[in-house]
Amino acid sequence: MADDKLFYVGQKAFINKSGSVPVLNDPNSKLDFPGGKIQIGENDFEESLRREVREETGLEIKIGDPFVTWYFEFKSGHRNAGKQVFLVGYRCEFVSGEVKLSNEHDSFQWVDKATYDDVDDRGGHFKALEKYFSK
Repeated sequence: MADDKLFYVGQKAFINKSGSVPVLNDPNSKLDFPGGKIQIGENDFEESLRREVREETGLEIKIGDPFVTWYFEFKSGHRNAGKQVFLVGYRCEFVSGEVKLSNEHDSFQWVDKATYDDVDDRGGHFKALEKYFSK
């Protein structure tokens, strides 16, 4: 149908390590979490999320249940400018590794229930983080 919207589907990992989760900084779109768009040909969505997390952070995770969905559009200046993404956030557990960022992000910080307001950018990613800590 002509009225159907075309968008990508992405997955984001909210990785619990002792009550904190890593929040990444994308230099163009700011607040981000490990994960990404599901690639053409990827049918094992859990492996897709594990792959993205490994590529972006070097961390190994155990994937739990999805808990939030939201919509995001990349702004001009970003390598994915104009792409629209429907995102699914998963509760995940840290298994192993030390954070080693890919070139997609320039910094990160671990936030917990007491400090997550420090990264409030009034966007959909923050609302997902807020929902994560409201459990």
